[in-house]
Amino acid sequence: MKNDYYWWDFEESTFKGVLYDSINMYFLHDHPYKDWNEFAEADPHMAYAHLTYVRFNALEQQFVDLRVIPQMLGVETIPVKSTVQDINRYDWLKSIVDLSLFRFSSLRDIAFHFVNEVLELELPDHKLNIKQLSKVLRKDHSEVLEHLKVLDKTGVPLRQDRNERAHKGFCNLYTDDDQMFKNMAWAESDGSQISGYDLIATYENSREKIYSIVVTEVQKALNASVALVDELYSNYRDKHDALSLNSRSGVSRHFHNYHREGS
Repeated sequence: MKNDYYWWDFEESTFKGVLYDSINMYFLHDHPYKDWNEFAEADPHMAYAHLTYVRFNALEQQFVDLRVIPQMLGVETIPVKSTVQDINRYDWLKSIVDLSLFRFSSLRDIAFHFVNEVLELELPDHKLNIKQLSKVLRKDHSEVLEHLKVLDKTGVPLRQDRNERAHKGFCNLYTDDDQMFKNMAWAESDGSQISGYDLIATYENSREKIYSIVVTEVQKALNASVALVDELYSNYRDKHDALSLNSRSGVSRHFHNYHREGS
């Protein structure tokens, strides 16, 4: 496996530019609103920008958080030393895969919330799934839907099967026999002699495969996420602009100069 540190983020996103330009120098402490409703009524475009920023930042942060997975796979001393009990090879790889799958699932859910927020679909949380989103996006936002479908499948190669049970914690460590690998890893932890089974080679082979899958899956998800947010550039720009027309503060200078349609 490589020892590169992956700087996964949204720096290449056009949407990030319009979002930050729309917020620009607007500070809530300069506007003494007593509550959210007063804020949203006085500056609805900034309330929209704030909610969008929260979702956008959470989405980008998932990729920042995923940077640690290759770092974990690159740990050199296995079992991992612990003051409680050393972490064996099986538990270490299983934890890495579990963490990856958790963050892939979070990534998908946050992307659903982001689209719901920007397009103001007003779908309740329990309907934020690819099936319901397909119904409302298929006609007018087919490209957005395609990117969401990619994110919905992120991490599938790490799951044993593509059925419902696979979404309840079952994963694949690519050792050909994960139960045997688990038993041998525990034997190593106990200091037992292992014969007829190359635990280290099995671990390293598994690590290579998991590394390759994770990096590939993250890169596909990153490309889909940047394309997704950028696909919504004009929707966000136009909505932010429209909401600002009767607001207290109006749009920022940066937004006016660079993002207003026809600027």
